[in-house]
Amino acid sequence: MTTSEDKPLWLPPMSLVVIVVIIGAISLSPFAFIPFNLTGQALLLFIVLRLFCYWPPMVRWVTSMPVFHRTMLALLVGSMILGHYTLNSRAYYPYVSWFIFSTVREDDPVTCREFIATTASGQKVRLLVEQLFPSIVQIYPLDDPTQYSPAQLDELAHAMATAYNQHHADDPVHRVDLVVMAVKLHPPAAESRAQPSCQLLNRYDISSAR
Repeated sequence: MTTSEDKPLWLPPMSLVVIVVIIGAISLSPFAFIPFNLTGQALLLFIVLRLFCYWPPMVRWVTSMPVFHRTMLALLVGSMILGHYTLNSRAYYPYVSWFIFSTVREDDPVTCREFIATTASGQKVRLLVEQLFPSIVQIYPLDDPTQYSPAQLDELAHAMATAYNQHHADDPVHRVDLVVMAVKLHPPAAESRAQPSCQLLNRYDISSAR
């Protein structure tokens, strides 16, 4: 049986309480100097390491692995940890955290740029990179000027139209519009925000020669 002398000095809950207090002091207090997205991940990492080191089912699982498998597991977990601390989820995906709701935005109105195609029959089709190219999980927002120059937006519009036409030869895209959709978060009492406004930013003619 494990005696009190054999137990590690960092057993919870006291160790976790101390760590939470430290995180609150350096990340959540008026004198914060380290972002919480770093210290919060450090706390999660601390908990995961404890599971690997002291939780009996986890210990049995790891020790039963061949050495090669343990080495690969360590490399994968280590890569994930390093990816988290780059704070660049797109450049190092998938060995990094997935920031779904990473920040709170108070923009009003909320805007979103989209590509809307018009086919030969006059049908309106929304073109999404992630649907046309399934290997691409997510792209930068189209309103990011550091990622998309006018020439790159032109190339993207034509690339998506080409990919769409490969699967819809009977009704191909003839034109692609880049539009900005806007929805007011706090409209006046007499107005409704059910339907977003739409403003045309650019129009791309799709020719078969390109």
